[in-house]
Amino acid sequence: MEADLAALVSTEFFDTTHGKMDCRDCHGGVKFASTRAEAHEGMDSLPSAKYAESVCAPCHDEMTSTFATNMHADTYAVSGAAAALVLERATDAEPVQMGLANNCATCHVSGCGDCHVSRPQFNGGGFVRGHVFYAEPNSSLNCMGCHGSRIEKEYTGKGESEKTTLTADVHWSPGGMQCVDCHTVEWMHGGEEYDSRYESPEAPKCADCHTVDDSIEMHAKHALPDSDVYLQCQVCHAQDYNNCSSCHVAQDDKGLPYYEAESSSFDLNIGRNYAQDDSRPWDYIIVRHVPVAESTFDFYGKDALGKLDAVPTWKYATPHSIQRVTRQTADGCNSCHGNRDIFLTEDDLAGLSDLERKANTDVLVTDIP
Repeated sequence: MEADLAALVSTEFFDTTHGKMDCRDCHGGVKFASTRAEAHEGMDSLPSAKYAESVCAPCHDEMTSTFATNMHADTYAVSGAAAALVLERATDAEPVQMGLANNCATCHVSGCGDCHVSRPQFNGGGFVRGHVFYAEPNSSLNCMGCHGSRIEKEYTGKGESEKTTLTADVHWSPGGMQCVDCHTVEWMHGGEEYDSRYESPEAPKCADCHTVDDSIEMHAKHALPDSDVYLQCQVCHAQDYNNCSSCHVAQDDKGLPYYEAESSSFDLNIGRNYAQDDSRPWDYIIVRHVPVAESTFDFYGKDALGKLDAVPTWKYATPHSIQRVTRQTADGCNSCHGNRDIFLTEDDLAGLSDLERKANTDVLVTDIP
């Protein structure tokens, strides 16, 4: 975005509720100042960052009071130095915690404005509508600004697979649904603490909109709770999705954090449900490879992830690449049954370390249906 457009306050803004307020009501600064530097003394460019204690709270308490429990506000399950899932794999927690703090803890919103005024600060910021506030985040400029490498490519059909031709998710085209159509305001604004986005009671589910038509043969066989083999919806209806391998985090000569991933490619793998429970009752699920490796945190401490086998690296996933007809359904039963290529097998673990192969023992499909 051009620098002047990123900071330009439009005339439209002054006709809005927020535009009728004094700039200093939110941002602070000095009213009677003779220089630009003096006028900006004490100014807060991100006044919504403290959520329940932010400038938004007096008018929007029902949202700011709960938002801190949403994973957009705090990615503690991923990057928290005390509760991050990756710590289950650590034999030396200190260097892992250091890497989490330096490299992984920046992926959360910088305040209400990241969704309702500007592009996310993580993605460079910049006003979307000249400081005009908007109730629903813009899918392209807000949501995909952060969720670009996976969700944007999958949802809009920008990914490329060596095994099939990919198209946009059916919810994006032709219907053009926006992210907030599924990820509702109740989910976005939090209210209950949970360690994973899948544990949220407000997390979107296919069944929120779709009922199972058991007159369809495949649904009768695999889409009902009492089916002999019960499948997650995405097992049949997801196209190939993005998988990453071997991410390494570090800091450059100036102390700035960066990361490098060994590879990224679109593929699809059906695995056994390694963690069945009431919310995930299926026998088979779609699994995505996460890029953690034994050497991920070597910059901070050699071999810190000595318990890589504690948690699978092929994890439960909900790809944003849905179509009615996919390479798993195109030719009926024969598309899946006996098709080794779409199941997670020992072949997919070739070249991985002994620890990582062990980590995925409960996910592997050893007998192809």
